[in-house]
Amino acid sequence: MHDPDVVILLFASGKFVYTGAVIEKMVYDAAEKLMAELIQKGLLIR
Repeated sequence: MHDPDVVILLFASGKFVYTGAVIEKMVYDAAEKLMAELIQKGLLIR
């Protein structure tokens, strides 16, 4: 994912691992962006 530059590993168990973040805020920003994209594409139901 670009902006923030974070790599997200998604496992079959449904767990995520975020790597490459320099500060903790980058992880939260990446998680919010990923969640928004998944909802937009209909892959995540809230």
